[in-house]
Amino acid sequence: MDRNYHNTNFPPNTDPHLFAMLAVTVGFASVGDYNANEQNSIGNWLILVGQYILTHAAQQQLIEARLENNNLNTNSKKHKNGTGGPFTDNEMGKSNQTQRDEVEFLLDAVEKIRQELNNLKEN
Repeated sequence: MDRNYHNTNFPPNTDPHLFAMLAVTVGFASVGDYNANEQNSIGNWLILVGQYILTHAAQQQLIEARLENNNLNTNSKKHKNGTGGPFTDNEMGKSNQTQRDEVEFLLDAVEKIRQELNNLKEN
């Protein structure tokens, strides 16, 4: 499909609960007066459409991850030996120390917020 025709507004940014309920509503309405064999045929067809979309998306994600060089293989011998991961050999661009510094910064910020909230409660 040409990217110029890709509609970025579909599916719309709908609340996940509403989105799921719409699927229930469509499913309920689709049953109609069909017998069990007809329902099975329609349902399997819809599942096949979904499987095609998921397979297409999975392949696209794989290609994009490889192009962006962020396709971590947790099944590789390198990873299983403890040498091939974002926390072992800086594959993700951050050392453990950098991450530790960020965590400590966030913990300090949370503590300051907690103290400020306590001050507000007391006043």
